[in-house]
Amino acid sequence: MARAKICYLHIGAEKTGSTSIQAFLRANRHRLTGHGYLFPRTPGEDNQPALAAYAMKDSSRRNLMAQVGVRSDAALERFQKEFSADLLAEVAKTAPERIVLTNEHCHSRIETVEELERLAVLLHSVADEVRVIFYIRRQDKAATSLYSTALKVGQWRKKPNLAIKGELPISFDYWRTCELYASVFGKQAMRVRLFDRDQLVGGDLIADFCDALEMPAGQDWIVPDSKNQSLGRLGQRFLAAFNQKRQDRFGEQSEHYRMALVRMLDKHFSGKGIKPSQAAAKAFLSHFEAGNEKVRATYFPDMPFPLFGDDFSMYPEKEDTWMPGVFMAFDAGARLFVEQQKEIDRLKAEVAALKADDES
Repeated sequence: MARAKICYLHIGAEKTGSTSIQAFLRANRHRLTGHGYLFPRTPGEDNQPALAAYAMKDSSRRNLMAQVGVRSDAALERFQKEFSADLLAEVAKTAPERIVLTNEHCHSRIETVEELERLAVLLHSVADEVRVIFYIRRQDKAATSLYSTALKVGQWRKKPNLAIKGELPISFDYWRTCELYASVFGKQAMRVRLFDRDQLVGGDLIADFCDALEMPAGQDWIVPDSKNQSLGRLGQRFLAAFNQKRQDRFGEQSEHYRMALVRMLDKHFSGKGIKPSQAAAKAFLSHFEAGNEKVRATYFPDMPFPLFGDDFSMYPEKEDTWMPGVFMAFDAGARLFVEQQKEIDRLKAEVAALKADDES
Protein backbone atom coordinates (compact mmCIF):
# COMPACT_ATOMS: atom_id res chain seq x y z
CA MET A 1 0.00 0.00 0.00
CA ALA A 2 1.29 3.45 -0.94
CA ARG A 3 1.70 5.59 2.14
CA ALA A 4 0.87 9.25 2.61
CA LYS A 5 3.74 11.70 2.77
CA ILE A 6 2.83 13.17 6.17
CA CYS A 7 0.42 12.31 8.97
CA TYR A 8 -0.43 15.27 11.23
CA LEU A 9 -1.47 14.12 14.71
CA HIS A 10 -3.19 16.87 16.71
CA ILE A 11 -3.17 15.91 20.42
CA GLY A 12 -4.72 18.92 22.17
CA ALA A 13 -3.97 19.88 24.94
CA GLU A 14 -7.34 20.05 26.68
CA LYS A 15 -9.03 23.47 26.72
CA THR A 16 -7.02 24.78 23.76
CA GLY A 17 -9.81 24.89 21.20
CA SER A 18 -9.69 21.23 20.15
CA THR A 19 -13.47 21.06 19.67
CA SER A 20 -13.37 24.05 17.31
CA ILE A 21 -10.49 22.51 15.35
CA GLN A 22 -12.38 19.24 15.05
CA ALA A 23 -15.57 21.01 13.91
CA PHE A 24 -13.51 22.85 11.27
CA LEU A 25 -12.00 19.60 9.98
CA ARG A 26 -15.39 17.89 9.80
CA ALA A 27 -17.02 20.82 8.00
CA ASN A 28 -14.21 20.91 5.42
CA ARG A 29 -13.64 17.16 4.95
CA HIS A 30 -14.46 17.23 1.22
CA ARG A 31 -12.55 20.46 0.59
CA LEU A 32 -9.51 18.97 2.32
CA THR A 33 -9.67 15.94 0.05
CA GLY A 34 -9.45 18.26 -2.95
CA HIS A 35 -6.13 19.55 -1.61
CA GLY A 36 -4.71 16.08 -0.97
CA TYR A 37 -5.57 15.91 2.75
CA LEU A 38 -7.52 13.01 4.24
CA PHE A 39 -9.45 13.58 7.45
CA PRO A 40 -10.51 9.93 7.87
CA ARG A 41 -13.86 8.85 9.25
CA THR A 42 -12.57 5.58 10.73
CA PRO A 43 -11.30 7.13 14.01
CA GLY A 44 -14.38 9.38 14.36
CA GLU A 45 -16.37 11.98 12.46
CA ASP A 46 -14.77 14.94 14.28
CA ASN A 47 -13.21 14.13 17.65
CA GLN A 48 -11.39 10.80 17.23
CA PRO A 49 -11.18 8.93 20.55
CA ALA A 50 -10.40 5.67 18.71
CA LEU A 51 -6.82 6.90 18.34
CA ALA A 52 -6.18 7.00 22.09
CA ALA A 53 -8.23 3.84 22.69
CA TYR A 54 -6.12 1.98 20.13
CA ALA A 55 -2.99 2.83 22.12
CA MET A 56 -4.27 1.43 25.41
CA LYS A 57 -2.86 -1.85 26.76
CA ASP A 58 -6.12 -2.75 28.53
CA SER A 59 -9.68 -1.53 28.97
CA SER A 60 -9.22 0.04 32.42
CA ARG A 61 -9.84 3.60 31.21
CA ARG A 62 -13.60 3.23 31.23
CA ASN A 63 -14.54 6.76 30.19
CA LEU A 64 -12.38 6.47 27.09
CA MET A 65 -13.49 2.92 26.33
CA ALA A 66 -17.16 3.88 26.58
CA GLN A 67 -16.65 6.28 23.69
CA VAL A 68 -15.64 3.41 21.39
CA GLY A 69 -18.01 0.78 22.79
CA VAL A 70 -15.38 -1.34 24.53
CA ARG A 71 -16.22 -3.06 27.84
CA SER A 72 -13.52 -5.70 28.29
CA ASP A 73 -9.92 -6.51 27.40
CA ALA A 74 -11.11 -9.03 24.83
CA ALA A 75 -13.35 -6.41 23.25
CA LEU A 76 -10.43 -3.97 23.19
CA GLU A 77 -8.26 -6.49 21.34
CA ARG A 78 -11.00 -7.01 18.74
CA PHE A 79 -11.50 -3.26 18.44
CA GLN A 80 -7.77 -2.66 17.88
CA LYS A 81 -7.59 -5.25 15.09
CA GLU A 82 -10.70 -3.96 13.35
CA PHE A 83 -9.71 -0.32 13.75
CA SER A 84 -6.25 -0.76 12.25
CA ALA A 85 -7.65 -2.76 9.32
CA ASP A 86 -10.39 -0.19 8.66
CA LEU A 87 -7.99 2.76 8.83
CA LEU A 88 -5.54 1.08 6.45
CA ALA A 89 -8.39 0.36 4.05
CA GLU A 90 -9.68 3.95 4.14
CA VAL A 91 -6.20 5.36 3.48
CA ALA A 92 -5.58 2.87 0.66
CA LYS A 93 -8.89 3.77 -1.00
CA THR A 94 -8.20 7.52 -0.88
CA ALA A 95 -4.41 7.48 -1.48
CA PRO A 96 -3.91 10.94 0.08
CA GLU A 97 -0.73 12.95 0.16
CA ARG A 98 -1.37 13.96 3.78
CA ILE A 99 -3.50 12.66 6.66
CA VAL A 100 -4.95 14.69 9.56
CA LEU A 101 -5.91 13.05 12.88
CA THR A 102 -7.11 14.69 16.09
CA ASN A 103 -7.92 13.70 19.65
CA GLU A 104 -7.01 15.49 22.89
CA HIS A 105 -7.04 12.16 24.76
CA CYS A 106 -3.81 11.37 22.93
CA HIS A 107 -2.33 13.93 25.30
CA SER A 108 -4.29 13.30 28.50
CA ARG A 109 -4.64 9.49 28.35
CA ILE A 110 -1.50 8.18 26.63
CA GLU A 111 1.15 8.18 29.33
CA THR A 112 3.73 5.48 28.50
CA VAL A 113 6.18 4.76 25.72
CA GLU A 114 4.57 1.34 25.27
CA GLU A 115 1.16 2.88 24.59
CA LEU A 116 2.49 5.56 22.27
CA GLU A 117 4.65 3.12 20.33
CA ARG A 118 1.55 1.03 19.60
CA LEU A 119 -0.06 4.07 18.00
CA ALA A 120 3.20 5.07 16.28
CA VAL A 121 3.49 1.72 14.50
CA LEU A 122 -0.01 2.20 13.07
CA LEU A 123 0.63 5.79 11.97
CA HIS A 124 3.94 4.91 10.32
CA SER A 125 2.14 2.17 8.41
CA VAL A 126 0.00 4.81 6.67
CA ALA A 127 2.48 7.71 6.39
CA ASP A 128 6.21 8.21 5.85
CA GLU A 129 6.40 10.98 8.45
CA VAL A 130 4.37 11.88 11.55
CA ARG A 131 4.17 15.45 12.84
CA VAL A 132 2.69 16.08 16.27
CA ILE A 133 0.70 19.30 16.75
CA PHE A 134 0.46 20.22 20.42
CA TYR A 135 -1.19 23.44 21.62
CA ILE A 136 -0.36 24.46 25.16
CA ARG A 137 -1.91 27.01 27.49
CA ARG A 138 -0.86 28.38 30.87
CA GLN A 139 -1.89 25.68 33.31
CA ASP A 140 -3.91 27.82 35.73
CA LYS A 141 -6.00 29.16 32.85
CA ALA A 142 -6.56 25.67 31.45
CA ALA A 143 -7.56 24.31 34.86
CA THR A 144 -9.99 27.17 35.43
CA SER A 145 -11.54 26.61 32.01
CA LEU A 146 -11.85 22.87 32.72
CA TYR A 147 -14.28 23.65 35.54
CA SER A 148 -17.13 24.12 33.07
CA THR A 149 -16.20 20.86 31.37
CA ALA A 150 -16.23 19.04 34.71
CA LEU A 151 -19.75 20.31 35.41
CA LYS A 152 -20.91 19.31 31.93
CA VAL A 153 -19.83 15.72 32.50
CA GLY A 154 -21.67 15.54 35.84
CA GLN A 155 -19.45 16.83 38.64
CA TRP A 156 -20.89 19.26 41.14
CA ARG A 157 -18.02 20.88 43.01
CA LYS A 158 -18.51 24.56 43.74
CA LYS A 159 -15.24 25.92 42.32
CA PRO A 160 -12.35 25.09 39.97
CA ASN A 161 -10.08 22.35 41.32
CA LEU A 162 -6.50 23.62 41.57
CA ALA A 163 -5.33 21.10 44.15
CA ILE A 164 -2.46 18.75 43.26
CA LYS A 165 -1.67 15.64 45.26
CA GLY A 166 1.24 13.41 44.33
CA GLU A 167 2.50 13.26 40.75
CA LEU A 168 1.77 16.16 38.43
CA PRO A 169 -1.24 15.36 36.23
CA ILE A 170 -0.22 14.72 32.64
CA SER A 171 -3.08 16.96 31.48
CA PHE A 172 -1.02 19.94 32.62
CA ASP A 173 2.53 18.55 32.58
CA TYR A 174 3.39 19.71 29.06
CA TRP A 175 7.09 18.90 29.31
CA ARG A 176 6.29 15.30 30.18
CA THR A 177 4.13 15.01 27.06
CA CYS A 178 6.77 16.69 24.90
CA GLU A 179 9.40 14.27 26.19
CA LEU A 180 7.15 11.27 25.61
CA TYR A 181 6.24 12.16 22.03
CA ALA A 182 9.77 13.27 21.14
CA SER A 183 11.13 9.97 22.45
CA VAL A 184 8.88 8.03 20.06
CA PHE A 185 8.55 10.30 17.01
CA GLY A 186 11.70 12.40 17.42
CA LYS A 187 12.09 16.04 18.43
CA GLN A 188 11.89 17.07 14.77
CA ALA A 189 8.30 15.81 14.68
CA MET A 190 7.09 18.17 17.40
CA ARG A 191 5.05 21.23 16.48
CA VAL A 192 4.43 22.86 19.86
CA ARG A 193 2.30 25.99 19.60
CA LEU A 194 1.01 28.50 22.15
CA PHE A 195 -2.74 28.85 22.65
CA ASP A 196 -2.56 32.59 23.06
CA ARG A 197 -4.25 35.10 20.78
CA ASP A 198 -1.07 37.18 20.58
CA GLN A 199 0.90 34.12 19.42
CA LEU A 200 -1.62 32.59 16.98
CA VAL A 201 -1.29 33.30 13.27
CA GLY A 202 -3.60 36.22 12.58
CA GLY A 203 -4.74 36.02 16.19
CA ASP A 204 -7.00 33.15 15.15
CA LEU A 205 -6.86 29.47 16.15
CA ILE A 206 -8.15 28.05 12.85
CA ALA A 207 -5.74 30.18 10.82
CA ASP A 208 -2.94 29.00 13.08
CA PHE A 209 -3.97 25.35 12.72
CA CYS A 210 -4.09 25.69 8.94
CA ASP A 211 -0.58 27.09 9.10
CA ALA A 212 0.56 24.11 11.17
CA LEU A 213 -0.89 21.78 8.53
CA GLU A 214 0.77 23.77 5.74
CA MET A 215 -2.59 24.15 4.05
CA PRO A 216 -2.84 26.46 1.05
CA ALA A 217 -3.66 30.01 2.08
CA GLY A 218 -6.66 31.98 0.87
CA GLN A 219 -9.02 29.04 0.53
CA ASP A 220 -12.76 29.33 1.04
CA TRP A 221 -12.83 27.20 4.18
CA ILE A 222 -16.00 26.76 6.21
CA VAL A 223 -15.34 28.09 9.71
CA PRO A 224 -18.03 26.91 12.20
CA ASP A 225 -18.93 28.92 15.27
CA SER A 226 -16.77 28.45 18.35
CA LYS A 227 -17.52 25.21 20.18
CA ASN A 228 -17.48 24.06 23.81
CA GLN A 229 -17.53 27.54 25.31
CA SER A 230 -17.29 27.96 29.06
CA LEU A 231 -20.43 28.55 31.10
CA GLY A 232 -20.84 31.84 32.89
CA ARG A 233 -21.11 31.96 36.67
CA LEU A 234 -24.91 31.63 36.68
CA GLY A 235 -24.82 28.65 34.32
CA GLN A 236 -22.12 27.00 36.41
CA ARG A 237 -24.03 27.42 39.68
CA PHE A 238 -27.25 26.19 38.10
CA LEU A 239 -25.63 23.07 36.63
CA ALA A 240 -23.67 22.26 39.80
CA ALA A 241 -26.90 22.29 41.82
CA PHE A 242 -28.67 20.08 39.26
CA ASN A 243 -25.79 17.60 39.15
CA GLN A 244 -25.70 17.26 42.92
CA LYS A 245 -29.36 16.31 43.28
CA ARG A 246 -30.17 14.83 39.87
CA GLN A 247 -30.32 11.15 40.82
CA ASP A 248 -32.48 11.62 43.91
CA ARG A 249 -34.87 14.09 42.32
CA PHE A 250 -35.08 13.03 38.68
CA GLY A 251 -34.62 9.25 38.74
CA GLU A 252 -33.32 6.96 36.05
CA GLN A 253 -33.75 9.50 33.25
CA SER A 254 -31.69 12.13 35.07
CA GLU A 255 -28.68 11.83 32.77
CA HIS A 256 -30.86 12.24 29.69
CA TYR A 257 -32.43 15.35 31.22
CA ARG A 258 -29.03 16.64 32.31
CA MET A 259 -27.57 16.48 28.80
CA ALA A 260 -30.54 18.44 27.45
CA LEU A 261 -29.97 21.01 30.19
CA VAL A 262 -26.27 21.26 29.30
CA ARG A 263 -27.17 22.05 25.69
CA MET A 264 -29.53 24.81 26.76
CA LEU A 265 -27.06 26.29 29.22
CA ASP A 266 -24.36 26.23 26.55
CA LYS A 267 -26.61 28.18 24.23
CA HIS A 268 -27.95 30.77 26.67
CA PHE A 269 -25.58 30.99 29.66
CA SER A 270 -22.04 31.02 28.28
CA GLY A 271 -19.59 33.63 29.53
CA LYS A 272 -16.95 34.21 32.16
CA GLY A 273 -17.10 31.64 34.90
CA ILE A 274 -16.03 31.39 38.52
CA LYS A 275 -12.33 32.02 39.02
CA PRO A 276 -9.87 31.06 41.75
CA SER A 277 -7.99 33.70 43.71
CA GLN A 278 -4.70 35.10 42.43
CA ALA A 279 -2.85 33.27 45.19
CA ALA A 280 -4.43 29.93 44.25
CA ALA A 281 -3.67 30.41 40.54
CA LYS A 282 -0.03 31.34 41.26
CA ALA A 283 0.40 28.35 43.58
CA PHE A 284 -1.01 26.00 40.94
CA LEU A 285 1.23 27.37 38.20
CA SER A 286 4.32 27.10 40.42
CA HIS A 287 4.13 23.29 40.22
CA PHE A 288 4.86 23.50 36.50
CA GLU A 289 7.53 26.23 36.40
CA ALA A 290 10.48 23.88 35.89
CA GLY A 291 8.77 21.93 33.11
CA ASN A 292 7.51 25.08 31.40
CA GLU A 293 11.04 26.45 31.34
CA LYS A 294 12.25 23.27 29.64
CA VAL A 295 9.49 23.66 27.05
CA ARG A 296 10.49 27.29 26.48
CA ALA A 297 14.21 26.52 26.17
CA THR A 298 13.57 23.61 23.80
CA TYR A 299 10.75 24.86 21.58
CA PHE A 300 10.61 28.64 22.14
CA PRO A 301 14.23 29.70 22.79
CA ASP A 302 13.61 33.23 21.47
CA MET A 303 10.78 33.89 23.93
CA PRO A 304 11.49 35.51 27.30
CA PHE A 305 11.09 33.73 30.63
CA PRO A 306 8.53 32.79 31.87
CA LEU A 307 6.99 31.07 28.86
CA PHE A 308 3.40 32.10 29.56
CA GLY A 309 4.08 35.44 31.20
CA ASP A 310 3.29 36.43 34.78
CA ASP A 311 0.05 38.41 34.52
CA PHE A 312 -2.55 37.27 37.07
CA SER A 313 -4.77 40.34 36.92
CA MET A 314 -7.64 38.27 35.45
CA TYR A 315 -8.15 36.66 38.87
CA PRO A 316 -9.76 38.24 41.95
CA GLU A 317 -7.60 38.83 45.00
CA LYS A 318 -9.99 36.75 47.09
CA GLU A 319 -11.71 33.49 46.19
CA ASP A 320 -14.87 33.96 44.13
CA THR A 321 -17.75 32.82 46.36
CA TRP A 322 -20.51 34.39 44.26
CA MET A 323 -23.97 32.81 44.42
CA PRO A 324 -27.08 33.96 42.50
CA GLY A 325 -29.77 35.82 44.37
CA VAL A 326 -33.32 34.47 44.59
CA PHE A 327 -34.66 36.53 41.69
CA MET A 328 -31.67 35.72 39.48
CA ALA A 329 -32.15 31.99 40.14
CA PHE A 330 -35.87 32.32 39.38
CA ASP A 331 -35.10 34.24 36.18
CA ALA A 332 -32.69 31.52 35.03
CA GLY A 333 -35.25 28.81 35.63
CA ALA A 334 -37.93 30.81 33.80
CA ARG A 335 -35.65 31.41 30.81
CA LEU A 336 -34.81 27.72 30.58
CA PHE A 337 -38.50 26.79 30.79
CA VAL A 338 -39.39 29.20 27.98
CA GLU A 339 -36.56 27.91 25.79
CA GLN A 340 -37.69 24.34 26.41
CA GLN A 341 -41.25 25.23 25.36
CA LYS A 342 -39.91 26.90 22.21
CA GLU A 343 -38.04 23.72 21.34
CA ILE A 344 -41.17 21.62 21.95
CA ASP A 345 -43.17 23.94 19.68
CA ARG A 346 -40.48 23.70 17.00
CA LEU A 347 -40.49 19.90 17.11
CA LYS A 348 -44.30 19.80 16.98
CA ALA A 349 -44.26 22.01 13.88
CA GLU A 350 -41.61 19.80 12.31
CA VAL A 351 -43.67 16.66 12.98
CA ALA A 352 -46.81 18.32 11.59
CA ALA A 353 -44.94 19.29 8.42
CA LEU A 354 -43.68 15.75 7.94
CA LYS A 355 -47.20 14.36 8.39
CA ALA A 356 -48.53 16.85 5.84
CA ASP A 357 -45.89 15.75 3.33
CA ASP A 358 -46.82 12.11 3.83
CA GLU A 359 -50.52 12.82 3.29
CA SER A 360 -50.01 14.90 0.15
